[in-house]
Amino acid sequence: MTAVESVTRVIDALDRLAIPYMVVGSFSSNIYGEPRSTKDADFVLQLGDTPIAKLANEIGADFVLDPQMTFETITATTRYRLRHQQTAFLIEFFLLSTDPHDQLRFSRRKVGVIGSRNICIPTVEDVMITKLRWSLHGKRQKDVDDVRNVMEVQFGKLDLSYIRHWCDQHGTRELFEKLLADAERFQQGLP
Repeated sequence: MTAVESVTRVIDALDRLAIPYMVVGSFSSNIYGEPRSTKDADFVLQLGDTPIAKLANEIGADFVLDPQMTFETITATTRYRLRHQQTAFLIEFFLLSTDPHDQLRFSRRKVGVIGSRNICIPTVEDVMITKLRWSLHGKRQKDVDDVRNVMEVQFGKLDLSYIRHWCDQHGTRELFEKLLADAERFQQGLP
């Protein structure tokens, strides 16, 4: 089973159970930038009263739910992990938190496409804001690289004031401005 097939299986189950979601992480940045390979897919869910075990059962027996939930500290939310037994592809479910940006990006989600499937994804600006935030707190270079990639592809189409507002809130404005200056040089063909 490919990564896209795994994601599609999850989305089918979410749709059958009428669970609002959005695909985040590298899958969403791949839609807006140059795709890179990934070993997992991240979802934000508005689970409501649906037990996570019911969702896991709906996805299928070849996916195994880690019975130990974890706490994600950046947005103060609960995380569940589901692994495909044969391929070890990991699905991470983050419950929608009360974090102001988490709430806003969920309300702003839009339709994107993976393979031939329509899916719910954050806006390009919200992808960048979240990846910058994760890069700062998680010290993850791949998130910075994803933002750089998306910015180069989407240059000139971004709501910079919206991004700057949230970067100011999250303490990532300096990094954003550096990446924006790099993207401007890239657009001009400068080193």
